Amino acid sequence: MTRFENFHLHLGAQWESAREASGQIAAAVSGETFRFDFAIAGTGYFIDPSARPELASFASHILLWRDQFTPSSNEADDGLGAHPYLGHALEYKEKVPGDAPYLKDIHVYNPAGFVSAGVPVGDVPSMKRDIPAVVRRISRDLFLGDIDSHAQRLAADVPPEFDESLYAASLWGRETSSA
Repeated sequence: MTRFENFHLHLGAQWESAREASGQIAAAVSGETFRFDFAIAGTGYFIDPSARPELASFASHILLWRDQFTPSSNEADDGLGAHPYLGHALEYKEKVPGDAPYLKDIHVYNPAGFVSAGVPVGDVPSMKRDIPAVVRRISRDLFLGDIDSHAQRLAADVPPEFDESLYAASLWGRETSSA
């Protein structure tokens, strides 16, 4: 893109509004109006679980990196500290053990898992690495959650699907009566 003379990168430019005007994008940015044929917007990542309606009611129970790790003052980063501190299968962990055991059933396969994984999460390259781990953990947890019923089923008597009268005459070495 930089090879084009009319390419400009506006870092930290806050868009106040945008509208269509004569087939172009007319954007009000920091008191000026710019016109574009197209726009590519990098909006960043927002990882605050309390801002998500589906997580807000229990977000205070989610263990965050700032709850688990205190970096030296020259390495402190509020943004990184706000990321969830995830388990091996990208599951939420409880801030206080026993307060929200259901959190282990919520797996975070999105950019919020970046700090725990140490690499990007939720993008195409992470699929081969992360999806199998999440599927293994969910499968394991479902199996263990029903372990008593599995044990009963494995130990139960299994009634025969049919009795031996269907094949008795075909057994080798057994005399059969002919009429």
